[in-house]
Parts: sequence; structure tokens; C-alpha cells
Amino acid sequence: MKILVYEDPGFKDLFPLTTLRPVWDIRIGANTILQRIESMIENKYDTALHCRNSLSEYLKEVHTNKINEIVKDDILLLNGRVIFSEEALKYLLSKKEKNTLYYFNNEITAAFITKDKTGSLKERVEKNNYLLDRDFFDSLKLRKSDLNKYSGIKIIQFPWDIINYILHGGLNEDVEFYLRGRKLSKVKDRDNFINHKKIFISKKVNVFPQVVLDASEGSIIFEENTTIEPFTFIKGPVYIGKNCLIKSGTRIYGPCVIGEWSKVAGEIAESVLHSYVNKQHDGFVGHSYICPFVNLGADTVTSDLKNNYSEIRMKIGDKNINTGMQLLGSIIGDHSKTSINTMLNTGSIVGIFANLFGGGFQSKHIDSFSWNEAGEESKKLDIDKAVETARIVMNRRGIKMSNAYERLIRNLTK
Repeated sequence: MKILVYEDPGFKDLFPLTTLRPVWDIRIGANTILQRIESMIENKYDTALHCRNSLSEYLKEVHTNKINEIVKDDILLLNGRVIFSEEALKYLLSKKEKNTLYYFNNEITAAFITKDKTGSLKERVEKNNYLLDRDFFDSLKLRKSDLNKYSGIKIIQFPWDIINYILHGGLNEDVEFYLRGRKLSKVKDRDNFINHKKIFISKKVNVFPQVVLDASEGSIIFEENTTIEPFTFIKGPVYIGKNCLIKSGTRIYGPCVIGEWSKVAGEIAESVLHSYVNKQHDGFVGHSYICPFVNLGADTVTSDLKNNYSEIRMKIGDKNINTGMQLLGSIIGDHSKTSINTMLNTGSIVGIFANLFGGGFQSKHIDSFSWNEAGEESKKLDIDKAVETARIVMNRRGIKMSNAYERLIRNLTK
């Protein structure tokens, strides 16, 4: 049996997180959705990946898994927007009910098809480059089964669902799962370490004196080559990835994720910083999701609570949606930049390659590839200048922009 983690049309409602990545590469905690699946199956099965055709060339550079290639074998298909509980995934792996389509809350979450039906899958993926939607699965005439008894399953429909997930125990669960099989050391007790038995560090982590760590409400993890400068306060659950710099005076309130190669300062609360995020000065980021290569200028502030304490609405495409959340900050796409003293409205969506500056609040919905002065009409960003800036930023982090990545970016403006 093989496993195929796939994309469905739901990726569109995850803007801007999925503009430059597939749904299964979204970070949901210590892991991406794909990494979580791979950890659970413990390399016992070959895992292939399915994505939009526009992403495939670039993804073949950054993943060792087969991309958009189908082999003739029994295949368990896993929806890349689904955070599977360990119990549910074990059931899917062991049950192996032939030609079955699995639902959770009326959403297709998985399917098991035998090798005699893989021809249709191969044609769909390799020949026509189509997403795997409900019509395709209906055409296979599979028996239907539901997974509703597994309450630990979470389906990511909108970007703020990830914030909701970490807020309601998801990061605690993901961190505990992440620790399995990994050789991270527990720290020695200090007067300013609270519940030190739940503080874990990897190799070459430098925690300076006068750092206060509070793991009373969840574990704290520091990955390799990360530095925590003096007079920093961190309250778990918090995961901080490899090669991060947490600058002096930073306050981090969990649940919070700081992905690899990020540099942060100021106040950060209940947020996910995917990776390569630059927030090196004072300013508040709360209940937000920040994508790679975002630079937040000094004193950039994300509002995450309305003055009347009402539930926050956000716009995705043409949809104006009540998130059901009272606390929600900003969702900021890859390579976007804010200038000093930028103020972001409660429930803002910022696309990729957006430039924000000027006094006063920005619009709640900022388009990709745009130049935005507060209070003025948004202008289109010059794509050549945008790509050149991105190349400089990536080079500063030791990453050479590949031709495939540049084509992916440029094709989004056509």
C-alpha cells in the first residue's frame, strides 16, 4: 500500500497561506501537516504528494517525495487540509476497507482505492493536472464511511482555523507528539525556570542568564542553534525552531510557534510565525499567522480585539465570513513588508509581496503584489523590483532563489 497526500479545491479559502505552498506544507505547530503525517506513519509506507500543477516544478526541488506521480498499487489518499488524530490515522492504516471514501463532518478526509482503480487517479493527476474534488471521488463509486467518532480530527478550512487549533490544545498536543523519539535534553533547574521538567533544548542552544521560562501551562522547546538573549520571558506552550534569535526583552505568550531561521523581538502572543520571519524590534503580534520572509518594521502592531468585543469578520476572496473568534489579528503572506509604526486592523488579510507604510490604519484586505500607503489608494507593485528584493532577502539568509521559484512568483501576476 502507498499513501498519497493530496490537495483539493479547498486550498483557495486558505489565501494567502497557500499562494506559494500546498496545503500540506502549512505549519500547524512544531510540524507542518505533512510532517505530522510522516511522523505518525514512522516511514512504514511510501508517501507521495499531489498538488496544483503550478506548484509542482518548485516542489520537486524542495521535497524528496514523488510529486504528482501515481503508481499502480493500493493507495490510501489523505486530504492535505486535515489534521488527523493518531487514533484516526491508525484506523485508516489498519482497516484498509477496499474502495472506501471517508468523511468527517460531511467533508472528504480520506479514501482507500485498490490498484484496479488507480488508472483513473493517474489520468486525473498526471495527464489532466486536476485537483481531487468531490466529483472525482463520486466518479469512482466508492462506498462511504464516516470518521465522526474520532473527535481529534481537525479540518483546516480558513487561515484562522490554525490559530483556533493552537489555542484549543492543538499546540500542546503537537508538541507532546513531536517530542516522541527525539533526543532533546531537559534543562537544569533555575530559580527563573517554572516547571523546568517540561522545558526541552536541542544541541547548541544558548539560553542566557536572566531568561524567565514558564512551562506551567505547556512545554517549551528550543531547537538547534537557537539563542535566547537576556531579559526574555517565554510562557508555554511554545515551540521555537532551529537557528532562531530571540532578542533581549522579548515577551512570548503561548501557545506560540516561531519557525526556523526567524529573528524576533517585542511582544508575540498566540501566533504562528512559519519560518524566516524578521521581527527584530518592539511591536505587538497577537493571534496572527505570519508567512516566510515577512519583515515587520519597528513598532508594527497587529490589533487582535475589537473595541466592542464582538466576533471578528474576515474577507477571503468574495466571501465575508464571521470567524466566530473574539481575538484574531493578521494573516500575512510571504515576502510582505511593513514599515515602522505600521498599524494593522483587527482581522486583516495581507497577500504576498505587499508593501505597507505610512501613518494610520491600513485596509483590512491587502492585495498581493501591492504598494500600500495608509489612507491612500493601493497601487500595483512592480514585479521585477519585487523579485529582486526577494532575491536579496533570501540571499541574506543563505538561500538562492531558484528559477522554478521565480517562475512560480511571476506566473501569479499573469
